[in-house]
Amino acid sequence: MRILLNAYFCSNYKSKIHTMKKIMLLSVAVLMFTGMSSVYAEGDELIKMLTSELGVTSEQAMGGAGALFNYAKEELSTEDFDKVSEAVPDMKGYLDAIPALGGGSGTGLLGKATESLVGMPAVTAAFDKLGLSQEMVGMFSPILVNYVDEKGGEAVSGLLSKVFSK
Repeated sequence: MRILLNAYFCSNYKSKIHTMKKIMLLSVAVLMFTGMSSVYAEGDELIKMLTSELGVTSEQAMGGAGALFNYAKEELSTEDFDKVSEAVPDMKGYLDAIPALGGGSGTGLLGKATESLVGMPAVTAAFDKLGLSQEMVGMFSPILVNYVDEKGGEAVSGLLSKVFSK
């Protein structure tokens, strides 16, 4: 009797574990294809636009967009930049992708000078660090404005247009 009960509980236990594994895998798949992936997919849309229209790498697209969004952050009020951020999924990811401008340790004179850059000089320095020419700044800007227009409307894209036309 004991052997039969042991066999029943062991086989039932294995079945329960197998079922639990299936449920866990299904739950992970559902999470990936709903909420979590939608933010990445929309943010990835901007990267795809930049790479396909300008022929840049994903790293260059992310860092260049980040440099321009950071410029907008410097120029706009906090309230206005928050509106732009709401239209751009993963704004933090773009801002984090801006290359460090110090040139390594930052101990040299040039390294210290580039660390303190702000505004458009910081944008052009970031583009240079990414291997992009200064002319590319003017090519990125309208794509970012159009993207924000699609996602946040004309009023929000107008905020970026004003900053980028300075």
